[in-house]
Amino acid sequence: MELFTDFTLHLGILANTLLLYVLWKNGWKEFHFKVLFVIFLWIVFTQICFFGFIKESKPIFYFTFLFQDTIPISIGACLFLYVKAIFYPSQNIIRKNIKHFIIPFLYLLFASIPKLISLLNSPNVFEHLRTGLENLWALSIIYSLIYCFIAIKLVKKTNKVVKLYYANINPADFNWLLKLLYGTTVIIGIDISITIYEVLFGDINSSIGIIALFVVFLIVYLAYHGLSQTKVFLPEFLLKKERSKKVEASPTTVLSTSSSKPIYDANEMQSLQKQLEILMQQHKWYLNTELSLKSLAEKLNISDKKLSYLLNQHMRISFYDYINQFRVEEVKQRIKNPSFAQYTLLAIALESGFNSKTSFNRTFQRFEGITPSNFRKQI
Repeated sequence: MELFTDFTLHLGILANTLLLYVLWKNGWKEFHFKVLFVIFLWIVFTQICFFGFIKESKPIFYFTFLFQDTIPISIGACLFLYVKAIFYPSQNIIRKNIKHFIIPFLYLLFASIPKLISLLNSPNVFEHLRTGLENLWALSIIYSLIYCFIAIKLVKKTNKVVKLYYANINPADFNWLLKLLYGTTVIIGIDISITIYEVLFGDINSSIGIIALFVVFLIVYLAYHGLSQTKVFLPEFLLKKERSKKVEASPTTVLSTSSSKPIYDANEMQSLQKQLEILMQQHKWYLNTELSLKSLAEKLNISDKKLSYLLNQHMRISFYDYINQFRVEEVKQRIKNPSFAQYTLLAIALESGFNSKTSFNRTFQRFEGITPSNFRKQI
């Protein structure tokens, strides 16, 4: 079992170090990449600490102990900050979210540091640890568990918004974040269970190996998706609305009830709808893969809030569906056109405004009830 623990720790340290190198080499202009770097760095020091523990290497263990002892109470808040960094403006984001790290900081001052001092004065530091004296461990990771649930709620809330304002971003693209957060809660749950068991009944020799193995899988999963995750800018009026916490008819609601009081005049909306449809046909703005609700509103010389109301409340359609229906129709016309016979489906999709094969296939089949390749075969 010690061999298994050694293997998982070595594998985790190696994988984490490589990921840190990739992040460092590729640069980290976006704030969410900086948060990701801190998370990976924190995890690798924790893994090194566990390595020092099982090898009974005091220098390694002492040097990395504070990282290992504070990560259970901090990882939830870090993941929450990472999620916010993906969707929210980076300006002043640390100042606005520093409150989430007050308790971890207090834990560092009044629990982790005193614990380290106690260990330094212990004649046999490793036996001292194995007695289960670190009884704040289980309580500390409950704090992270709470933040994981808060982050899950934030991702689900944002998923509802994204479809309304972005034509090339599908809410399913962020399901990996939910899986990551659910996976973290599972690891935290396992950690709590093992800690409680060890306090009551004694050590589980393979506990470090079990946790390390789950962490390795989590690191690989986070790296695979996190390194390619781009920032998503929520509409400014929506951010202002959230900051003000005003109770009003939400522009993020796709369907309004019949009792909802219209914000804009119906005749004005009808006229604007006709104008939008004519201009979309003339200028084919949907061919722009970067088209967003804000950029389209600027082309129409109206506010993004007004355009959101037109689509979601008046026309009863999300921005995502509205733009992609034009793109699907464009693809169909090009497939039928003999001059595009030598083009691949992906090439046609990219020229029609889609930005990926996955997004294209999923959207086309949802609108037409048939895959693009089968549609082409029928022509």
